[in-house]
Parts: sequence; structure tokens; C-alpha cells
Amino acid sequence: MNTRLDRRKFLQRSTFAAAAAAGFNPWTASAAEAEVTAKTPLTPKADAMILIWLPGGMAQTDLWDPKQHTPFRAGMKGSELLGTCPKIPTAADGIFLGEGLESIASVMDSGSLLRSLTNDTKFGAIHLKAQHYAMTSYLFPVGVQAPSIGSVIGRTLGRRNPAVPPYIYIGRDIDTSDAERLFISEYLGPGFYGVNHAPFMVPDPSKGMATLTAAAGMAVDRLDRRQGLLKKIAGLSTQELRDSPKAQAHLKTLEEARAMMDSPVKAAFDFAQEEKPEVIAAYQPKIAASEQLDPGYFNGSRFGNGLLLARRLVERGARFVQVEYQYGPFQGFDMHENGHRRMKEMKRQIDGPIAQLIRDLKQRGLLERTLVCIMTEFGRTIASAPSAGSETEGFAERHTGEDLIIANEKMYGFHGHFSSCNCMTFFGGGFKKGYVHGKTAQRHPMLAVENPVPLIDAYATIYKALGIRADTNYVTEGRPFYVTKDGKGKPVDALLT
Repeated sequence: MNTRLDRRKFLQRSTFAAAAAAGFNPWTASAAEAEVTAKTPLTPKADAMILIWLPGGMAQTDLWDPKQHTPFRAGMKGSELLGTCPKIPTAADGIFLGEGLESIASVMDSGSLLRSLTNDTKFGAIHLKAQHYAMTSYLFPVGVQAPSIGSVIGRTLGRRNPAVPPYIYIGRDIDTSDAERLFISEYLGPGFYGVNHAPFMVPDPSKGMATLTAAAGMAVDRLDRRQGLLKKIAGLSTQELRDSPKAQAHLKTLEEARAMMDSPVKAAFDFAQEEKPEVIAAYQPKIAASEQLDPGYFNGSRFGNGLLLARRLVERGARFVQVEYQYGPFQGFDMHENGHRRMKEMKRQIDGPIAQLIRDLKQRGLLERTLVCIMTEFGRTIASAPSAGSETEGFAERHTGEDLIIANEKMYGFHGHFSSCNCMTFFGGGFKKGYVHGKTAQRHPMLAVENPVPLIDAYATIYKALGIRADTNYVTEGRPFYVTKDGKGKPVDALLT
């Protein structure tokens, strides 16, 4: 008898044996199915996630990774500008943040800082490609429409509460009126997963959701009769149309929308009536639009209310909630001039609400099982040209600032794009408390000098906390598409408990 095994047969039999040991019958399924089933499942530390998305490119040296404070002096060299604000101590021994984050500093004993988030791709002046990468962990173009992190988590883990959408997005207007806004909608969406995994959009939480309320004069029983009639009409269509996945997905979406009209989602919007006045006040910005350099761009109240709504949604069973301080080119954290003053304004909008969210979650016993992550698309450094914000190459990755003269306060700040290094901040959900991972150089260029972490590894760490393997995949166009690039993301266990 021939006892030799070729390589393919050996791998097949090994896979079958591993699958059988896991309680799976390999003789009733393909080798590929057996291999997937046999993989070791992860035990989640978190059941829900709130992603605080602050696009525009936050200057990490003014926030999470403060350097030596160097006050403005007319004629100073760019190389002298290391930090525009003093360091402040936090509730975690040995951890310092930038001045203006006093409220967040008070809860840092519950948080972790990743200061060495690295990237080999130089995005230059292109925010949207960097944002696509940050939201999907895939560089654009991908070849297929890549799903966002919210859609990945929503599809993989499903709903915590059957009546609450698994992926809810707060703070961004529903607007696809031009190519830029359309592109943003795509990378925040489900990609090739399809409409059933798209986000439930909440533009302004203070305005509630009119779509969850029946039109005037429309009684509930009348609405149900209309939905029943729609099902009957759909049942009269051709068999091909009835069996169409897109048609079924559309009907399912309508059914879920109807269910939400009587669900906890609707009740979550009643925070103005149900929350104590002092709690609502704590979620509001500490600056008014009229106090800003640009009064026309102000989303502080929308952002704070969004965080309050996110907490209320998690209490009611939401799986993944993303809250955005709505991105606008050259606005918000996209600082190409007057960086010092504008950063102070932005801190007064985000500091109190974020800290209140952490306190609320902790007080309610939710923080241990809810992962809160704060992120942006890239960091910032000094500009590489005398006219702040007009650097010819669009970024200043290797710029030391020796040849740059900061002539006026308009130039004082971090105006250059810095794709090479950035920060993420985590609270709860299985991440360590009062911990800092990684270190960056003290002078320009402030690259990671200890424990660099690529984005796909940061994603893998988030997914591990939620019980999702980094090599989880879904098939499109006949090939697997992984939740981290090629399934190769490696969790940073040092960040996790």
C-alpha cells in the first residue's frame, strides 16, 4: 500500500483532524470551512465600543504627547518650537497631557495612551485618503469597497439588543452633494458588506430623529397595515425579484426601521427631558461660537450632545457608536495657521464632554465592558515653509525647522501634516489603566523611538478586546477580505489587561 502523502493531502488531513478535535465534523464540509471553524475563538473583554472620531489631524504634541513648552517669540526658529502649551499632571502617576485637557487628565487613571502609532505611507496634503485608511485600515484604492470599522464590528458581533442597530453614527450631516462628501460617506459605510451593515445616521442628536416618528395623523395600526400591504405586493413579484438579495435586504431594512419606532433607540433621544441639568451642562463645550477665531465653524454642542447620546445608546444595547466632531477642510483640527489659538479653542470643546462620558460610564458600571477610543487620521508637526499651511510637499515628515523662521503668532503652532506618527487614546473595554505605550523623539522630526505600532496592529488590538480575530474574513469576488490587511494584524498585548 502506498503510504506517501503529498503536501496538499497532508494539509487537508491535518486541518480535518484539528476541526474534529474542536467538535466539528470535517466530513460534511469543505476543508476551508473546517479550517475557519477550527480556529481558536477569543474571549471578549468588551461588549460595546464608542469611537470618538476627531478628523482633521490633531497635533499630538499639544494633546496626548506633550513636549517642552516653548512660548512664542518673534523670529524664533521652527526647530525651537516643541510644544505650544505646558504639560499638566494627570490622575495617573507619571502621565502628562497638554494644558487645556484638565478634565480628561482627571480620568486618565482609567485610560491608556498609544503614543507611537506609526505609518510608512506619507499622505501629504490628502486628508481623505488618510481618513479612509484610519477608518478601514486599508490604503485607498483597495480594489473593492472596504468596510469601515463600525461595519466590521456590527457584522461580526451583531446586535446586543435586537431592536438597536449594531452600528450608529452621530454628528455627521447626511450629505453626498459633492465628490468629497460622497467619498466620506463611502469610507464610513459598509463597503461590499451591503446596505444591511450600513450605519444608522444621526446628524444632530439635539434634534432627535424625525424618521422614528410617524407622520402627522398616521396611527400605528395604519402604519402596520401599510407595511403588510407592501409585503403582499412584494410577494406578487416574479420569483427572480423575490429571491434577489438586494430586494430582501431592502425589505429587511424597512422592517428594522419600523421596529426601531418602538425601540429603546427612540427613547434615548429624550435626554433633554430625562437627564439632570447639571449632567447636560457637563457635556457642553466651555466656549461659545462667538469667542472663536472663526465663529462660523462651531460643532461643540453637537459633539457634546453626541457623546451624551452615545452613552444612552450603549445603556440601551448599542454595539458600536461613532461620534464625530464634523470634519471641515481647514477648520476644526485641520489647522494650517493660528494653530496655538485654534487648538486652545478646540480643547475647550472636547475636554469636558469626553471626561464626562468616561465618568458616566464608570459610575454606571459600563466602562469595564465598553471600549472608548479617541483617534484622528494623522499627527502634526511644524510647517516646512514660511507661509504656514502652504508647504509645497504637503507634509514635513523629516523637517527639523532649522530653516524656518516663525515671524508672527499666525505661524506659531503645528501646521504641517505628519503621517509618520500619531496617537490613540483608550478607556475601559479591557485596556490597561494609567498606561502609556511607546515613546517619540523629543525634537523634530518626532518619530517613534520605542515600541512603534502600525495601524493594523492597533486595529487588531481593538478587535481582540471585542473578541474578533484579526484574520476574520468575508468573501467578496471569490476571495477572502480580512478585517486587518491580509489578516496579519498583531494585537499589542501590552495594552490589554
